Amino acid sequence: MKNVMLIFNPASGKSQSENIAKQVKIFLEKEDTQCEVKLMGTQNESDATKFAKEAAEQKFDLVVSIGGDGTISDIVSGLSPYEQRPKLGIIPAGTVNNLARVLKIPLKIEDAIKNLITGGKTPMDVGQVNEAYMISTLTIGVLADAALSVSQKEKQKFGPFAFLFKGGKILLRHKHYSLRIQEDTDEWNGAAQLVLITMTNSAGGFPFLDPDARIDDGYFHVFIVPELSFINSLKFFPYFISGNAKKIPNLTYIKSKKLTITGPKTKKEVRSRIDGDPSEKVPLKMRVLEGHIQVLAPTKEN
Repeated sequence: MKNVMLIFNPASGKSQSENIAKQVKIFLEKEDTQCEVKLMGTQNESDATKFAKEAAEQKFDLVVSIGGDGTISDIVSGLSPYEQRPKLGIIPAGTVNNLARVLKIPLKIEDAIKNLITGGKTPMDVGQVNEAYMISTLTIGVLADAALSVSQKEKQKFGPFAFLFKGGKILLRHKHYSLRIQEDTDEWNGAAQLVLITMTNSAGGFPFLDPDARIDDGYFHVFIVPELSFINSLKFFPYFISGNAKKIPNLTYIKSKKLTITGPKTKKEVRSRIDGDPSEKVPLKMRVLEGHIQVLAPTKEN
């Protein structure tokens, strides 16, 4: 590695990312005296994406995300439009660190830093949603509304359970969305309390949501929970937590490489959340970019 950009988010996790970035710089320069390491700290929401674009345009060999899943998502959004993309390294310094867990990247910072040298190139699918990109999840409905109301302090204190707690309160409003979801060969029409689309076997830190899903399988995995009464809505949380989401009563499961999601023809806006952040409004045109990003992660050989 000759040119490395470290992008760190001072607001992630317990806000140690700047010190971690300095550790990474010292480690990489010690491992390779020819390596040039550039530190870039984010101040605004769009900074990580902007820095990643610069890294791609300047042909950096490696971009390292130091922060949480949101930082990784922003970086991937910056890299994805380019034909020649730097490899991606991950130092999990966020609250949930869902993607690092999926990739089996060590959560201990010292070991995650070593993985930047010992890790192998692992292909990772990226979802394109209109002009945006996703690495893990897209939500419409209960979880999307819950994520909007969860503070950084609550995430740090309660982790993924903060979203479920807020989701339970939102269920009391009986809010639902009329949607049409077209897949490769079929379509679904109806009122949905929740639409969850994942690209891995984990969402929000809850593992094995779909044991068959892999980070490089080339598919969106779609869970559609219909409009339910409050009591019946509460019943699906144990399925979600235990990794048996496919067994939720009346749930529709779809596996597809392409999706189109449309809403009712009204002035009411239906907005999605991608990787936890507010994103594209319905209608959504989605496709999987297979093996689009090469991530440094532990492999069987190492």
